[in-house]
Amino acid sequence: MILEAQNLTRRFAAGSYGLAGLNLQLSADAFILISGHNGSGKSLLLRHLVGLEKPDAGRITLDGRPLETCLPELRRRLALVFQEPEHQILGVTVAEDLAYGPRCSRRKPAEYQTDVAAALQACGLGGMEQHLTSALSGGEKRRLALASTLVAKPELLLLDEPFNDLDWQGASDLLHILLKLRRQGTGILIVTHDLEKCLAHADRLLVLDAGRVIRDGTPAELWDELPALGLRRLPGGSEQMPAMTWLKP
Repeated sequence: MILEAQNLTRRFAAGSYGLAGLNLQLSADAFILISGHNGSGKSLLLRHLVGLEKPDAGRITLDGRPLETCLPELRRRLALVFQEPEHQILGVTVAEDLAYGPRCSRRKPAEYQTDVAAALQACGLGGMEQHLTSALSGGEKRRLALASTLVAKPELLLLDEPFNDLDWQGASDLLHILLKLRRQGTGILIVTHDLEKCLAHADRLLVLDAGRVIRDGTPAELWDELPALGLRRLPGGSEQMPAMTWLKP
């Protein structure tokens, strides 16, 4: 999968730009981080990449085809996990929530039950099928939102600030899941301010500012620039990067 944004531009009614001629190419063969200041366009970019927002100029292509011509295919191959899991959880129980997407796609229960069970196990929610979604902890809700996307077996997962409000254990649990998915062949793209929680695992880091990609490289290549870009890192050289993780052994 090659997802590409070319000269992507979005101007708000007040005249300011959320995206200002952004260019970007993504593939489903990496663990990618996108970071930057608040208001730099990170979440807005994700919504455009999945077709939830339309640009004022520029275009997005999937394997060379205009996004608007292949949205159903895109949404089978790519999934977005929202910043607030409550915006994504639609079922009263865990099982009902995981079945919501397949039912809307008019799949029969016999066709998706195996996928639901696999998603539950992948996200550490096995045995919780009848739990009320309203009673789940914050970490469980984030894992449920992730599980709901996995039922469709996407090639590329986009996650918007997935570590928000998670303690060390919750962030570690989520990282374990994401890294296992990556090893199994699923591409991972994370928008995050929390580089200290996951930078050690990234193949690629992109930094946004004022609606543009201003840096794009490996974490090692960008390490020395991170403080000047307003991004947190440990003191010292790039030899400190393996410690930029909340993953517990």
